[in-house]
Amino acid sequence: MIHPPKPVPGGRVAVVSPPTGLPGLFPLPFELGLRRLREPGLDPVEYPATRTAGATPAARAADLHAAFTDPDVKAVIASIGGDDQIEVLPTSTPS
Repeated sequence: MIHPPKPVPGGRVAVVSPPTGLPGLFPLPFELGLRRLREPGLDPVEYPATRTAGATPAARAADLHAAFTDPDVKAVIASIGGDDQIEVLPTSTPS
C-alpha cells in the first residue's frame, strides 16, 4: 500500500462534491469545513460544480478529473457523500 505524503501548510487541497452541490444550499457547514482546512495553513481549492445544486454528472466528473490531475493539489476531499455520486461513472465499459 502506498501512502501519499500529508499536505503541509501552504499545500493546495481540492474540495469537490461528487454526488451533488449541497454546499450551495447549505453554505454554513461548508464554510466551516473550509475554515477548518485553512486553520493549519492549507489552501482549499473549490471546483466549479462544488456549490452548484443540480450540476450535471459530467460537470461533477470534470471536477474530479481536474482535482486528481492538478499537480499542485496534494489531497482531494469530498464535501459530501451519497449514492448520487455513482452518476459520475461511465455507464458502459470501453471495448
